[in-house]
Amino acid sequence: MTFIAFGNHTVRNLLCSPYFRFKKIVLCEKYRQDRELLKILASKKVPVSWLDKGSFTRRYSLDKKTQGIVVFIKDYNYISLSNLLVRRPRRNFPLIIMLDSIEDPHNFGAILRTAAALDIDGIIIAKRNQVPVNNTVIKISMGGAAYIPVCQENNLGKVIEKLKEQEYKIIATVCDPQAQKYHQLKFDAPTCLILGSEHKGISPNLIKKSNQTVYIPMSNNIASLNVSVSCGIILSKLLLTKEGNKT
Repeated sequence: MTFIAFGNHTVRNLLCSPYFRFKKIVLCEKYRQDRELLKILASKKVPVSWLDKGSFTRRYSLDKKTQGIVVFIKDYNYISLSNLLVRRPRRNFPLIIMLDSIEDPHNFGAILRTAAALDIDGIIIAKRNQVPVNNTVIKISMGGAAYIPVCQENNLGKVIEKLKEQEYKIIATVCDPQAQKYHQLKFDAPTCLILGSEHKGISPNLIKKSNQTVYIPMSNNIASLNVSVSCGIILSKLLLTKEGNKT
């Protein structure tokens, strides 16, 4: 399936990413003088189609969203679990996210954006019952998809077992006041944070395999937060701990 991305900032980020391969790019004439962009396109061997302003507007709509640049993505390169685990961590310890059955591409895209902003080491998703990296995910991530490797696996339970073999601490986010409060978390070991689906949360099997569960206390009768919001809150708390700081 061919993906489409647009916008000057987003497209430039994607072109410099190792996770995407490109079919072609369509540019408005104003980019003919953009030497930096043309150099990137030449190095990536991306075919270029040029359109004048009128033709571009009729075909793609020349507005603030497209900004006269549209790229057609051939495919997304998921990273293997083995390659993810041997990557050099961006901090003292690796910190990765596991998504269990996230169905809304807007949530996945927002999580990717947060992960990129906080320099997380990677995201693991399942091949079934999970939105893949697609047009909407890329768009909502605002270029974040260019920076964070995504691993797609058949069985998340088996992934957790492999992570534990690598001494990862597995933390499951739950809506349970009996769980540990999120502000008590410590980032003192390789860590995998699991986030559950919008409707059912994390599957009982994955919760059972986790080392601990974590809860965000709520006020004013609010039952739960959007999964991408919860992701940002908990990751920020983890990264504020002394052990998690970059060396």
